[in-house]
Amino acid sequence: MARETFEFNLGQKINVLSDKAFRKSSENEFEAIGNVVITHMKNSIYGEKAKINFTTGDAEVIGNVRYISPVMTLYGTKLKYNFLTREIDLDNARVLSDNFVVTGKKIRQTTPEIVYAEEAEYTTCRDCPESWSVFGKNVTIELGNYVKIKHAFIKINGVVAMYFPYIVFPIKQRRESGLLFPMIGFSSKEGFRYQQPFFWAIDDYKDATLTPSTFGNRGLGGELQYRQNFNEKTWLEINSLQLNDKVYKPFKINSEVSGDHYYRHFSDLEFHSIQNHNFNNHFYFTNASDLDTSRDFDFFTNNKMRGTEIGGGGFLEARSSLFSLTGEGYYNKNMLIGDPRQFDNHYVQLLPKLTLSSVPYSVLHSNYPFAKNISFGLNSDYTIFKQNIADVSGPIRNARRLNLAPYMNWQLGNLGPVFFSHQLKLDYQSYTFPTESDKKFIKKGLIFETEAKLELERVFGLSFTEEKPLDLTIDTLKSKVTQTTIGELPAIKNSKDETITFITNNSFRHSQEYKIKHYYLSDQKFSGNSKFRDQIEIDDGQFDYVDAIRSKEHLTNQVTAQDSLPLSNTIELQWNNRLIKKSAKIFDPYVDGRYLKDNFEYANIAFFELSQGLDLNVKSDLLVDRLTRLYVNTGLTLDKTTLSVQEFYFHKTYDHKLTSTAAYNFDRASLGGRFTYYSFNTSNTPIAKLVGYDLVLRASDLFTFKNTIDYNLITKNITQSNYSFIYSPLNNCWKLEFNYARDLIEKKFGLLVYINYNENNFTSLNVR
Repeated sequence: MARETFEFNLGQKINVLSDKAFRKSSENEFEAIGNVVITHMKNSIYGEKAKINFTTGDAEVIGNVRYISPVMTLYGTKLKYNFLTREIDLDNARVLSDNFVVTGKKIRQTTPEIVYAEEAEYTTCRDCPESWSVFGKNVTIELGNYVKIKHAFIKINGVVAMYFPYIVFPIKQRRESGLLFPMIGFSSKEGFRYQQPFFWAIDDYKDATLTPSTFGNRGLGGELQYRQNFNEKTWLEINSLQLNDKVYKPFKINSEVSGDHYYRHFSDLEFHSIQNHNFNNHFYFTNASDLDTSRDFDFFTNNKMRGTEIGGGGFLEARSSLFSLTGEGYYNKNMLIGDPRQFDNHYVQLLPKLTLSSVPYSVLHSNYPFAKNISFGLNSDYTIFKQNIADVSGPIRNARRLNLAPYMNWQLGNLGPVFFSHQLKLDYQSYTFPTESDKKFIKKGLIFETEAKLELERVFGLSFTEEKPLDLTIDTLKSKVTQTTIGELPAIKNSKDETITFITNNSFRHSQEYKIKHYYLSDQKFSGNSKFRDQIEIDDGQFDYVDAIRSKEHLTNQVTAQDSLPLSNTIELQWNNRLIKKSAKIFDPYVDGRYLKDNFEYANIAFFELSQGLDLNVKSDLLVDRLTRLYVNTGLTLDKTTLSVQEFYFHKTYDHKLTSTAAYNFDRASLGGRFTYYSFNTSNTPIAKLVGYDLVLRASDLFTFKNTIDYNLITKNITQSNYSFIYSPLNNCWKLEFNYARDLIEKKFGLLVYINYNENNFTSLNVR
């Protein structure tokens, strides 16, 4: 049967396509029957039968109704639509948008922005209402804004789980005040926990989240978060947790109710500002009622701790094209003490530290031999180390240190393919001790560093992208037919399907660098306080690695200086390799200004670095006695494989510092392993042999298993392990995670439920 098309005009053009059509001139009505398609402006209506009144503009569509607009799609059994007012009345309706679904007994749209639903359910699931939904007697949808539900019942698998008198779901980018999803959970030790966040959108640049909470047996409390954005790169954030704890008492180790209330809090403030290219600053302040809060409320404190102390600090930095000036200071509370209420007055504070650095200033640049370039620069800092209460009986811990390191870089130039350079640096420290009778100490010396470098490189291939037509002729198709195919393809002459394919050609650059470096330290001179001179001979007596005696710096147990070479009179041999892949990007003519400056990508495929020191001051005929530490660093990155190994070997003591990692990505899994070996046995770096792995196994689209384990080969203990099982249904609206974690102190079981309430924004329903 031939389908009929009709065109009408009711202020706007209306097209109707159907199998049959009738027009009643007396009643000024039009009726279409069979596979009806109506188009009006940017909207389309589908159904089995339609009746249109040209006087009133009313239309009634019955049977498998579908209404499609630019912002949503409606499904139902019966649709009433007015072409003049564009009002919609739909029975047994379902609203589909990009990020939500609403199913209701009746849906009405009186304005282009607002949709009303009666006895309706809201969800983000694709299989709902089987997974989760929110049912309400009255649902208001403000398109592009939010969904409001009165007398809301949260249903999981069709079962009512929770009631809210009023709930709002944002369906827009602009923030709105309202209740967020609660965080609930249960612990066998602490009981039932419930946290109900309320988000307050103060304005476009400020917001706050108030979270009244009940922490099980511990009692009532809450969390507070305040955020403010002053401009693009200046912001303030405040976080605080507070409660009257019915369980905690200092030195109490069980979880039984103590019969009293102990006020506890953990608060953190952070401020960051970048005014312009020349000035920036960052400040923070963290405080707690007791030192045990970091353990009892680790879900809140873990990402707010900055080490083994709490307190305040920050920096101010000013920079120009010639120099930078930085001021920083920290006043911290040591957490590694016995009494959780005590302040460690002997803890050394940094109040403050001023750093002045300059760029190298070029004073000579020529083509003459041995005078290619000469430049000067400066690195310096002034630091105040101070105890809150000076401990005069122990080592010196109150000092003011001036550290000066002016340097001269002298590039001698090339001799054939070899490039020569030289650096001279003054190493000068001056100390003042306010609490000592002998208030001065100075140490100084000159460090000479000479380098000869040879660089070789080779480029393989040319990096470019080309378009090439891909011909699929019938001969090609016949060649793909196997003997198991039933029948034959008919012979078709001149049959060709041309498509365009992009072929990417990569180039590779291999560079080698050979270096010979000579370090020489002039006799370091000392004057002043002999007590401090003896103190810095050992690691525990130093404030940091700057205090080390340079001739013995490589013997220190400080991690920052442990791998260094002796500077007294040493030759270092280096061999460095890099393999870099260069790939051309596909040219996009619609992106302005990128093609000439952003048309390549670079990837480090492999590297190998080797360094060996030779101490010329050692008087021995055996080469092995002159060898200092050996350094090897190598890595490889392929499509699915990543490998890296870093090794420091000390010939005289036979000690190792080895760190290695390996990872491989399968189609449905990823596995990564690591091994660490430190053979030093000191107070700062005890012997360590650690092995561990990370496994992620995606058994299917529904199930994911994660496992992380760290094992100590010396103590033969699992230092920490984590097992996680995640169920992610295909509806993409909720996830379920079972978690088990264990370390040397405790074991934890966890159950996390994630709800996708809008735009793939999964929020956990749990107490962390």
